[in-house]
Amino acid sequence: MKQIKLKIRFGNTIVLFALLGLTMGMTAQTKKPNILIIWGDDIGTTNVSAYSDGLMGYTTPNIDRVGNEGIRFLHYYAEQSCTAGRAALITGQHGIRTGLTKVGFPGAPMGNIHMETVNILTE
Repeated sequence: MKQIKLKIRFGNTIVLFALLGLTMGMTAQTKKPNILIIWGDDIGTTNVSAYSDGLMGYTTPNIDRVGNEGIRFLHYYAEQSCTAGRAALITGQHGIRTGLTKVGFPGAPMGNIHMETVNILTE
């Protein structure tokens, strides 16, 4: 009886270590990527020398290095205004869904259409 209990414990220990080994291998495979977003006003494709080869008369060596060591996007989409673009990046929704399609001014009704929805989402 004692030998059977020892064999069961030994078997359970082997299974435990096998599961731990599998789990450790799985976590190494699910490593999250590093994502860098460079966000600015009035920046066009010619303002970053990684895309324009210094066409504007200046270079951006640090951004170029990041692009050369990672991925540069050559096909992209932009909203018609910085407000809509920022809203799309932050919420993941098109500007028409958030009500932020154009540049507004403080106190303007524009952009406040869906404030109840935004408040619900942030709660």
